[in-house]
Amino acid sequence: MRTFLRVAALVVAVVGTAEIAAAKLMIAPSPPARRAIMADITLVGKVTGIEKEPVMALPPYAGAKDKVAFQIATVKVETGLIGAEKLKEIKIGTILPPKVDPKAPIGPRIGGGPRRFGVDLKEGQELLLFLVKHPTEDFYTIPGGTLPVDIKTGGEQAKKDVESVKQVAAILADPAKALKSDKPDMRAEAATVMVLKYRNYPVLGGEVDQVAIGAEESKTLLKGLTEGNWSSMNFRFDSPPSPLQAFQMLGLTDKDGWIQPVIVNTPGAPPVDFGLVQRDAYMKWLEGPGKNYVIKKMVPKAPK
Repeated sequence: MRTFLRVAALVVAVVGTAEIAAAKLMIAPSPPARRAIMADITLVGKVTGIEKEPVMALPPYAGAKDKVAFQIATVKVETGLIGAEKLKEIKIGTILPPKVDPKAPIGPRIGGGPRRFGVDLKEGQELLLFLVKHPTEDFYTIPGGTLPVDIKTGGEQAKKDVESVKQVAAILADPAKALKSDKPDMRAEAATVMVLKYRNYPVLGGEVDQVAIGAEESKTLLKGLTEGNWSSMNFRFDSPPSPLQAFQMLGLTDKDGWIQPVIVNTPGAPPVDFGLVQRDAYMKWLEGPGKNYVIKKMVPKAPK
């Protein structure tokens, strides 16, 4: 949730109109490449079966106390992209809607009646899936922030989504190689992915510890961000992860020596590119107060 709010804040800052940003957030999930960074495992698979009997378990979110019914689907793994390279099939649980008392008064319903919470998996579907392990059960879940992409109905866009996830997968598989690329944009992309991965709050919530990564790796990642495209002029919510987003996720404050630049749009003049102003300020910070700064990664705390 905190990750989602940080991205929301970035959209508001870039677009400049809170109402427009809020509308986009309501109808659009994170881009597939971002979902892949947020998830435990990512794969392309086909739903091959749905178990008849539901499984009672706690909702996967932190603080849940009452068990709910999960529908369990079996998915054949066709392509393991991130963390699923050795899997042949996987179990996925989706929360069923509560039973409706036929004698209870009928109130207003959205979409014609009660529905499953989140995703309704059906046999035969071919999906690009972004999954998170249930904290206590032997199946995976699909949080609202990591909704799947339907391969069959997605057309050319679904193919592009798979390719964008493959790029993230290649970076996560060998970040050192990507960070040593002779192409600045490739180094920037690798740095962006790794910073977002390290600074990602657990999708299912819960408390975290912030643990410093190695100083040399941190220095490489921070420098790598400077080599990418920070421009906010063509920003779209469905854009691939950008260095600007990764920078926002660092959460720099005055305790880190960071001073937020003041951005003023002059009436009649072209709008100021928020992203480029942030990049210039970031580069100055990196050469001065931030030269010894070390990135801290989010590590979930063990349940008490």
